Amino acid sequence: MLQKMNGKVKKILGISIAFLMLIMVIPTSIAKAATNKTYDFNSMTYQSTWGVTYSISNGSGTFNFTGQYREIKFNLPETLDMSQCTSVTFNASSPNGQIAFKLYDTSGNQVAVVYNFNSNTSDCTFAPNSTAKVNSIGIMAQGTNNYSAVVNRVTFTMTGGSSGTGSSTLLNTYGNILKNSGTAVNLSQLQNSNTLSVIKTQYNSITLENEMKPDAVLGSSSTLMTVAQAKSNGYYIPSSYTESTVPTLKFSTIDAVLQICYNNGLKLRGHTLVWHSQTPDWFFRTGYSSSGSYVSQAVMDARMEMFIRSYMSHIYNGSYGSVVYAWDVVNEYLHASTSGWSQVYGSNLGTTPSYVKKAFQYAYDCLSSFGLTNSVKLFYNDYNTYEVTDQILSLVNFINSGTKLCAGVGMQSHLNTSYPSVSAYKTAMQKFLNAGYEVQVTELDVTNTSASTQATYVYDLMTAILSLKKAGGNITGITWWGLYDSVSWRASQNPLLFSNLTTPKESYNKALQAFTDAGY
Repeated sequence: MLQKMNGKVKKILGISIAFLMLIMVIPTSIAKAATNKTYDFNSMTYQSTWGVTYSISNGSGTFNFTGQYREIKFNLPETLDMSQCTSVTFNASSPNGQIAFKLYDTSGNQVAVVYNFNSNTSDCTFAPNSTAKVNSIGIMAQGTNNYSAVVNRVTFTMTGGSSGTGSSTLLNTYGNILKNSGTAVNLSQLQNSNTLSVIKTQYNSITLENEMKPDAVLGSSSTLMTVAQAKSNGYYIPSSYTESTVPTLKFSTIDAVLQICYNNGLKLRGHTLVWHSQTPDWFFRTGYSSSGSYVSQAVMDARMEMFIRSYMSHIYNGSYGSVVYAWDVVNEYLHASTSGWSQVYGSNLGTTPSYVKKAFQYAYDCLSSFGLTNSVKLFYNDYNTYEVTDQILSLVNFINSGTKLCAGVGMQSHLNTSYPSVSAYKTAMQKFLNAGYEVQVTELDVTNTSASTQATYVYDLMTAILSLKKAGGNITGITWWGLYDSVSWRASQNPLLFSNLTTPKESYNKALQAFTDAGY
């Protein structure tokens, strides 16, 4: 009897197992069905441009090209695994000139391209033939004349229905949501292939810690040329400039950085044009001489305009200027100590300093001359913004009286786990956002007494920032001020997310956990 029952059990189990195997096949087949992921330009975010102006209407983008190989890039709202993508379709119209469509991976490398689209509204479909993780697209002119194209949407046909984001990084989390995931570096770090490779896995934006500051461009002492020589070298000389000589501006380091960024899909924040610190005193004196007397405000206005517009024009006239997407025009005015600026313009100017507004006007005028006022943003940058929130708002409102020159506030965010409280920091950021300003966290580090204390603080801070973003706040980037602890300006207090180039700390994992817990 027992043997017969065992036999029946075996038969029943055999039928059950077979049935289970059968029904397991069904959802697998369904999971592999193709799904279309379609994005228009309301769901994508602008990344960078070179020689292209654009406008968005009802999700469609109109792109005006100013020459051959001019290109504009946009970030997708998610990262897509091309190993699970069978085709990509751009719906577009470009009857007056050929354009190319490109796909870029999370490191900014071009991984797929289709050329020679030249048609009234139709689909351009191609197989990506790549296993890369793609998070941005490019649209490039092939013709040499000026012409326009309209791109309505892009569709990725996926198998398995997977977006394939892979392992979480700062780049494919915060970089996707905020557009800019950044770090502070120098040229030598960018020139190291191993360091550059690591940078590209976590960041799509860099800030030079010192090499774009005024003293790096002007030098410790002046080297003068005639006005005629300056004009022949491409310098901007305003009509109000009455002096016979112009100081040589040193761009070799910046040029090298721009090329590296361009070739590796990195963006660059310009930091900084006007600062009370790290600006040589000779720049404010007669004859550009350290022994001269301080010049008048009118002379200094002309010098400032010459410096700002020559500096920015050099970048945007070059081959790689498209990587510079933002500028800290004025840095730390509200915390300024005695400097050449105060010697010329006076101290204690409150929140209505004329030279600060003029600095923004000169920078804005330069962007306007290149057609970049919609794509490159100008910021006022300062530290301890949670202590002087109302003063910053008053200052930025003054700068923007008449024309909105300043897009927003750079919150440096050199923090400590004991100060400020996360709630105080969030309140300050909320005030800037409520006033209608864009906010970028520009120089973040968190000193601490222990790794676990830092991790908890970072989690709470990121949670607060992400909650404001989800509520509609115009927060467009977080830049960590250094790659790892020992290269930080506050190295003794271990303020960053990495203990060395490739070793993340608990705080790094907590930053990513905050992103996941926020519901992204």
